[in-house]
Amino acid sequence: MRLQALPSINYIYADEKGNIGYVYNGQFPVRAEGRDWSQIQPGDRSDLIWQGYLPFDRVPQIWNPKSGYVFNSNNTPFQATGVEDALKPSDFSPTMGVQTDMTNRAYRAQETFGADAAISAEAFRTYKFDLTYSERSDFARKIAEVVKLDPGSDRDLSSAQALLKGWDRRTNIGSRAAALAVLMGTEAAHSDSHPDVPPIEALRHAVNTLKTHFGRIDPEWGQVNRIRRGNLDLPIDGGPDIYRAVYGVAQSDGTLTASGGDTFIMFVTWDKTGALSSESVHQFGSATLDAHSPHYADQTPLFAAMKTKPVLFTEKQLAGNVEADYHPGDREKTTH
Repeated sequence: MRLQALPSINYIYADEKGNIGYVYNGQFPVRAEGRDWSQIQPGDRSDLIWQGYLPFDRVPQIWNPKSGYVFNSNNTPFQATGVEDALKPSDFSPTMGVQTDMTNRAYRAQETFGADAAISAEAFRTYKFDLTYSERSDFARKIAEVVKLDPGSDRDLSSAQALLKGWDRRTNIGSRAAALAVLMGTEAAHSDSHPDVPPIEALRHAVNTLKTHFGRIDPEWGQVNRIRRGNLDLPIDGGPDIYRAVYGVAQSDGTLTASGGDTFIMFVTWDKTGALSSESVHQFGSATLDAHSPHYADQTPLFAAMKTKPVLFTEKQLAGNVEADYHPGDREKTTH
């Protein structure tokens, strides 16, 4: 990290001794102070051409905070731990362009992990698979705005607003309001770049999509939100910018097929003696390209159920779980 060989991506660190840390990693140019570097600069001033990067010690980072936790969910580093340990914007030059925004996942990290002073292993897993939109999120704000709009004489819009008003902001597969909310929110996000499209139109579009394909505005979220792999077609909890992150691509039948968000997940634990154990799950399986392999989609049901499997390290742990034992290049023994 100090070599700055990795020029981007946030990093969270933990080890068997109990050390934890967070690095808002990046290469930050040494720029002239006193200018708004978010704006276009004149191209005829050589004094504005930067020549190097700030050293690693100047990169925003947090180590062993008293609050006992660090996190990052694509949010500002100024809210990456407890309030008492938070980095101060005044300690960093504005020329660095450090982000200041929060995501829903970041808000929920504060409201779950951050609000729990003594987290059990069970609670930690529950928080990881959190299905809720924070009341402080941009998504919740969009929903609140649409609910207040005048639907006129449109009964479908009036019914949709009532449904959204009573929504608990959760994206579990049994939710009767999540489909309408997520489809409307996705359309509203698109309309942000097209301000000529009123928010009520985003709701109307979501209503029409659901009525056309499901005959109602409140199908269960699991009917709409799907994960598909090989011959598998399963309902899946979660949604955009949820901690159980699922971003779907719209299909011709009105459903969504998960295409991004949560992927490989691993829970790592050290006991008091420093012994390591972990559990993991992959959204598909270990054979990511071979559709004929039994491991092409064998982990997908486990992933959809928000469950994990033990990671086996030692020969003792592996006993009884080895599918094939061979030397690389021995074709006869690799056939199985």
